[in-house]
Amino acid sequence: MLKIETLHESPRDVTLALSGALTTESLPLLRHILAENSRAGRAVTLDLGELVRADRDCVDLLVRGPGRRARLVRCPNYLREWCRAEGTDAGRRGSLAVAGLLLLASSIAAGEDLTLSLSDAVGRALSEGTAARIAAQNVETSSAQALQVRSSLLPTVTGQIQGGNESINLATLGFPNGFNGTPVVGPFNLLVFQVSAASQIVDIAARRRWKAAQQGTAVTEVERRRAENDVAAAVATLYVLLQSAEASVQTAQANVTLFTKLRDLAEDQRRAGVATKVDSTRAEVALARQRQALLVAENQRNATRLALLHAIGADQSLGVRLADALQASDDPAPAVGSALEAARRDRPELQSIAARLVAEDLTISAEKAERLPTFSAQLQGAYSGDRANDLWWTRQIVGLVSVPIYTGGRIAARVAEAKSRRRELDYEKTETERQVEEEVRRAILAYESARDRSRVAVENERLAEEELGLSRDRFENGVTSSIEVDNAQASLVTAQADRIAAAADQQRARYDLWHATGQIRELIPGGRS
Repeated sequence: MLKIETLHESPRDVTLALSGALTTESLPLLRHILAENSRAGRAVTLDLGELVRADRDCVDLLVRGPGRRARLVRCPNYLREWCRAEGTDAGRRGSLAVAGLLLLASSIAAGEDLTLSLSDAVGRALSEGTAARIAAQNVETSSAQALQVRSSLLPTVTGQIQGGNESINLATLGFPNGFNGTPVVGPFNLLVFQVSAASQIVDIAARRRWKAAQQGTAVTEVERRRAENDVAAAVATLYVLLQSAEASVQTAQANVTLFTKLRDLAEDQRRAGVATKVDSTRAEVALARQRQALLVAENQRNATRLALLHAIGADQSLGVRLADALQASDDPAPAVGSALEAARRDRPELQSIAARLVAEDLTISAEKAERLPTFSAQLQGAYSGDRANDLWWTRQIVGLVSVPIYTGGRIAARVAEAKSRRRELDYEKTETERQVEEEVRRAILAYESARDRSRVAVENERLAEEELGLSRDRFENGVTSSIEVDNAQASLVTAQADRIAAAADQQRARYDLWHATGQIRELIPGGRS
């Protein structure tokens, strides 16, 4: 839902803040407000910083519609890219104003990094990703197939015009002497204007096949939702991996800074005669290890960034700035019973099997109905003659009742095949229910385990930092050697890695649980269905 607030208003200009979702349904309201301000001669500034998502269909309003003269501030990167793409196409057609081009150029120059929240990433994947587009296209294909099946129930009308000149050998028709002793009649002209109409009046099997085809469309719609859930779960996992990689990079950078200070301390101690060369060398080795860890973390972050940009259909040359930080949570896991109830209600896999069972029942009914008689009617009328001013009307009306008497076992075989598919779906339903329950229970166990590990890891990191601080003070005062400091450094690095891994596992388990219950699209909003 789109919310529009007025931040500033004067006779000459107005600033509007857009928050929520800019969808096709909200376009009339925004178009009306922009048009009213344009008629009043006020310059409009649109603040898009609180915009949760925007459909690509809305870009036309900003590029060619009433919003083309508006000044955009805090525009999301993905929306800016869409405007740039639409603006380029419009420029080729010569329909984009110079002011709009300047606006887009200034927006693009603002930065090359793509700021992404998890909701943004999911929304882009659902609107630009290949998997979601294919699933949506399958729904359209199934709808077209249903319309093709329905066409057999509707009347057909055909018009035909025939004109020609011909002669006939009457001997081939059983008249060897022909007409007046001449077997060949003609040549003569023939002109025919003909219209034919046919309709299936009663065909129960065809009607049931149409209902089965309509149910097939419902199946593909559920499969589309299933694809969207899978895409959302995959993008959420990639987002967590990038969060984890980013946290590892930041931690490694902080460690490099810290270990540099410890190296400098060891070098100062050596120069003061308090420590040995071994102590400063050991500190140098520890610093080198952290620099290497930083390089590994940066490479992992870059690889994960490419995977996420690929999944959301964005330019892979862009940098990514994450709007959501990786954080552990103390929220308890839901009860197993309520989670299983939600999964049985909302999981698209179970809904898909239920819809396919209905479709197979309709198919079985349609195949059995092939044994029933059908009734059709045909009308054929024509104006015919040898000249245009000498045409006569003729017609033919036919009613046809068709009763299958013997089909060689074809109907029985097709019914048996449909019943076999129906039994397979029953087995698949049982197995899918078991699989869903296992996934829900596994996700809850994983979440609870990661939550407990996060608590322990946070405490361990705190203790490791305290240990390193004490060791550093002892070494600085000449009470202990650098070995103690080196061991404390290693403990801190391990504790930091454990904390990041536990927080990432907890986030992944949370998204896995949402996916297992079929609620991930509602709990991670973004994009359009």
